[in-house]
Amino acid sequence: MIVRVVLFYGLTFLLTMIFGGAQEATGLATGWLTLPQLAPGLAALLMLLIFRRDGVRLSLSLRGVSLWRLAAGLVTPFAVAAIVYAILRPEPGVAAASWWLLLPGIAIGALGEEVGWRGYLPQRLDPALAPLVSSALVGVLWGTWHVGLWANGPVYMACLVVLMIAYSIVLYALLAGTGFNVWVAAAFHLGINLANLPFLGLISGAGPRFIAINAAVWAVVAAAVVLRRRDLFRWPGSATGSETTVIADAGQ
Repeated sequence: MIVRVVLFYGLTFLLTMIFGGAQEATGLATGWLTLPQLAPGLAALLMLLIFRRDGVRLSLSLRGVSLWRLAAGLVTPFAVAAIVYAILRPEPGVAAASWWLLLPGIAIGALGEEVGWRGYLPQRLDPALAPLVSSALVGVLWGTWHVGLWANGPVYMACLVVLMIAYSIVLYALLAGTGFNVWVAAAFHLGINLANLPFLGLISGAGPRFIAINAAVWAVVAAAVVLRRRDLFRWPGSATGSETTVIADAGQ
C-alpha cells in the first residue's frame, strides 16, 4: 500500500510539472483549462494500467447512485461558502456573466483531479486505515500538491491542508456506499470551485485571512459530519461498499 501511494504521488507531481510546462509553452489560459489538474487523474489511470493485478477499479457508473448524492455534492460547498461569504463579504472575484465561460474548464479540472484523489487514492488507503486517518492523509497529499500556493507562506499552507482534510472528511461521508464514485466526487469538487469564484481576489496574495476562515468553517462542518456518522468513521473500509452495480475498470 505504501509503495503504491508513494508511486502515485510521485507520478502526480511529475505529470503536474509536465502539464504545467505544456500550459506555459502553449499559452493556454488557465481560465479555460488548467492542465495540471489533469495530473492526479492520469497518474491514477497509469497506476491502474501498470498494476492491473491489484484489482483496484474506478467507480464510474451512475447506476444505483441516487440523484440526491450528486445534488448534495454540488450544493454543499455553496451552503458552506455562504457562511464564509457572510463573514468576509468579498468583492466578486469573477463577474457573474463570466462564470458560464469558465464552467467547462472548471468541470474538466474537477473530474481530472477526483479520478486520482477520490477515485484511486482512498481505495489504496481505506482497507488498511481508520477512515479519519485515511481522509486526513488524502487531505494532506491533496493540499501539499498545490505547489502554486506554497509562495503564500507556511501559515497559508497549514490552513490549506486543514481545509483539504475537512473537504476529504465530508466527501468520505458523501461517498459512503458508492465505492468512491468519481462523478459524485467531481460534483463536490465542481461545487467547491464554483463557490470559490467570488473569493478569487482573496485566495492568494492577500494574507491567510480568507483561507483561515474558510478552513475553520469547513473544520466545524467536518467535525459535525464525524459526530453524526460515528459508525461510518469507526472502522477501516467503511466507505468501500458499492451502491453502484457497474464498476468500470480503468483498462476498459
